[in-house]
Amino acid sequence: MAAEYSNTNAAIRTLARQLLGRSVVFAATHFKAGARQRLVLELLRATAHFDHHPGLPTDPRFFTIRKDPLGAPILFLQDRQGPSLSFSHDQDKLWAAMCSGGRVGIDVAYPQEFDGDYPFARVFGPEELDRAKSICPNDAARGAALVWSVKEASVKAIGTGFNRLDPVEVRVGTPLRRDQGFLFEVMADRPVAAWAQTEGRGWLSLALDRQN
Repeated sequence: MAAEYSNTNAAIRTLARQLLGRSVVFAATHFKAGARQRLVLELLRATAHFDHHPGLPTDPRFFTIRKDPLGAPILFLQDRQGPSLSFSHDQDKLWAAMCSGGRVGIDVAYPQEFDGDYPFARVFGPEELDRAKSICPNDAARGAALVWSVKEASVKAIGTGFNRLDPVEVRVGTPLRRDQGFLFEVMADRPVAAWAQTEGRGWLSLALDRQN
C-alpha cells in the first residue's frame, strides 16, 4: 500500500510503498542544479518517518553521495554508509528511491524510447512482450517501456546495472495486479522483486534485491 508523506516543499511529492515487507520511499522533482541533494534530504526525512528512525540526518551538510566502481550511487551519512539509494531521470524530472532495509532500484521509461527500428529481440524475450500485451494490448511500445523499466530497476537493485548482464538475460515474470500497479518476479543473476505503476504514458518501477 502506498502512503503519502507530507513535506514542506510543494515541488517534491514523496510516497512510500511496501515491497518485501520493507518501506521504499520515492520522490521526483524538476531535474536541475541541486536536485539530487534536495531529493535525498526529503527521502531521509520520509525514511525517518515511515521507519521510525529519528537518528537519520535531515541536514544536507551531513550526507554525501559517492559512486561505487560500477557507477551506482552510495549514500554516506558522515562516515557511515546510509540507506540504499537509486536515481532515474527523464528530460524534465529526477526520480529517487531509498530503502533502509535492502538494496533498491528505480527506473522510469516511456513508449517513445521504443519507437522505430528498436532492436526488441536483443533486449526482450518473446514471452516478456507477450505478457506486456496483457497490460498494454494495443500499444507495443508502451508494453516494452513497462518491461524495460522493470529490468532497469532490477539490475540497479542488485548493484550491477547492465555492466555485467545483457538486458535479454534479465527475465521478467508474469505480472500480478497489486496496489494500483503490478508486481513482478524478476530473475537477474539472482531473484529480484519489482513493482510498477503508470507514470503518464510511461512506467515507474521499483525493485528490491531479495538477497539483501
